[in-house]
Amino acid sequence: MNKVIEPPKYKLSKAILIKKREMIELGTRYGLTDVRTVRCSQQLDDLLNRQAN
Repeated sequence: MNKVIEPPKYKLSKAILIKKREMIELGTRYGLTDVRTVRCSQQLDDLLNRQAN
């Protein structure tokens, strides 16, 4: 029997990967303490917390 991928988890994992890439780009471009990078990091934290629960 094949296990079906649950759509919300799949979408959440994809969103996490996209947000990680965005944060790396922002950190490289503007620095790690820039408000845009920190905001993105907080959004990534939120996504990771959702995945953990």
